[in-house]
Amino acid sequence: MHYHSLGIRVGNAVRLAEVIQVAVKHGFADLVRRIGLHEGLPAKLLRGLHLIEAPSGEPQTFGKRLRAALIELGPTFIKAGQILSTRPDLVSKEVCDALSLLQDQVDPLPFEEMEPVLRANLGGDVDTLFRRFDREPMAAASLSQVYRAELKTGEPVVVKAQRPGIREVIESDLQLLTRIAEWAEDHMHDVQWLDPVGTVEEFGRSIFRELDFTIEARIIERFRENYKGESQIFVPKTYDGFCGPQVLTMDWVDGVRVDAYEEYPSRGCDPKEVARIGCDTISKQIFKFHLFHADPHPGNVFVIRDNQIAFLDYGMVGHLERPDVAAIADLFRGIFNDDPEACVQALLSFTTTPDVVERNLLMHEVSDFIAFEAQTVLGRANVGRVIEKLTNILRRHKLQLAPRFSLLLKALATVESTAHELDPNLNMVPLIQPYVEDVIRKRFAPAQIAADLQQNALAFLRLGKELPRDAQQLMVMLRRGRLKIQLNHEGLAHLANVADRASNRLTFGVITGSIIVGSSMLLAADIGLRPIGLAGYSVAGLLGLALVISIIRSRNL
Repeated sequence: MHYHSLGIRVGNAVRLAEVIQVAVKHGFADLVRRIGLHEGLPAKLLRGLHLIEAPSGEPQTFGKRLRAALIELGPTFIKAGQILSTRPDLVSKEVCDALSLLQDQVDPLPFEEMEPVLRANLGGDVDTLFRRFDREPMAAASLSQVYRAELKTGEPVVVKAQRPGIREVIESDLQLLTRIAEWAEDHMHDVQWLDPVGTVEEFGRSIFRELDFTIEARIIERFRENYKGESQIFVPKTYDGFCGPQVLTMDWVDGVRVDAYEEYPSRGCDPKEVARIGCDTISKQIFKFHLFHADPHPGNVFVIRDNQIAFLDYGMVGHLERPDVAAIADLFRGIFNDDPEACVQALLSFTTTPDVVERNLLMHEVSDFIAFEAQTVLGRANVGRVIEKLTNILRRHKLQLAPRFSLLLKALATVESTAHELDPNLNMVPLIQPYVEDVIRKRFAPAQIAADLQQNALAFLRLGKELPRDAQQLMVMLRRGRLKIQLNHEGLAHLANVADRASNRLTFGVITGSIIVGSSMLLAADIGLRPIGLAGYSVAGLLGLALVISIIRSRNL
């Protein structure tokens, strides 16, 4: 992929120039250079106009600088940073901690601009549909704004409405991010294990799910079904007649943030009991329901009354398959029982590329951690610290977690951290252990073993049935000469770019030399064309000077 393709569309070129400018401003000039964006037309234009600002102010950590740059670049990049904060396998814990503080709060749009979105999704005017509708938003984020209202039947509700035109902005930014990721993957071999293109694609799927409020409404209803009959957890109800792809109407939650400790006495809440319920709830979501809230930071968890809690904002939710839950149970069981082999097997099943180059070294690191650190850390009631250490080991071996597992581990660590604020003596191990043992017990139940055997038998039958047909198709392609083998030589694209630049300069030099020869002949012939010959010398001089400057600049970059 050549860098000119980054600026095929004028809109993308302008946005790319803005990204480059902000990146350099916040101290990422070296990253811009390594990715190759300094070679493109937008960067050259910014340098020529002296619009690239140098970093200023006190030196800051990488995470803080990255957070500031993402905030300046807008909603798509803020959301990307929030998701990246859940990926300690890709970036360090310090960067994750810095990005977890990203505040998605912006100045609200006037109601006049939001009203068309509400009318299009609700099928009418808010004054007609609601008994009361506050036109001043309770909260304003980069993707949506939240309003308080009251239905005709008297229920207090909140209405979340999507900002107009936000989908188009995100689509454009995702195209640009994809092109940058493709360029980085082709030219930066040390980041290929991060799978930049796949990471951007996963982010795109996540943010587009978040933009479809009908998906969030279905998720909320699934949570309501899971917690039917449980008094400790409140899940708000959604109202079908008042929802659409860009509008979501649900119950008003009369509560306060879980970290608003001063409100606990007036609401009849006990911090220790709230902490226990929160940890038990996330464990139940993972091991029993296989559907968990992936962003349970204190702003998304409310306490209501009498120790009842409510999760808010179901835009970021994780889903697990039965084998995923089994792997999680194996990981915790391996830690509890001092079994490094089980831990490594479970950890590798979490990754997108389970093939590890130094498996023995990985086993040795995990074994050392379990022997010398894990039990001590667990003894201090800190499951999150154990998860952090194991994730660091994976990162050192350039193993990337599957997105659903990174969300899961982040959710567990976040809930435990909040719980320790409420109750410093809380131990999460006794809360998780019964769920782990239940998963293991069910796996070896006779009915489950019979079901697994039947499923494996069916898989072998399908394989035996499809194998002759696949072999026949392969032989037909071979006989017809249609069997192709594709080879991808690493670094060949870079070599082609170098050869392209060299041939361009050679052509440039030949043209310059030809002008000089032609001008010399005109001057020597003395046929009255001396001005043309002198003009040719001038043009050749300028072209030669431009060629020399281009060569010098390419060596300095």
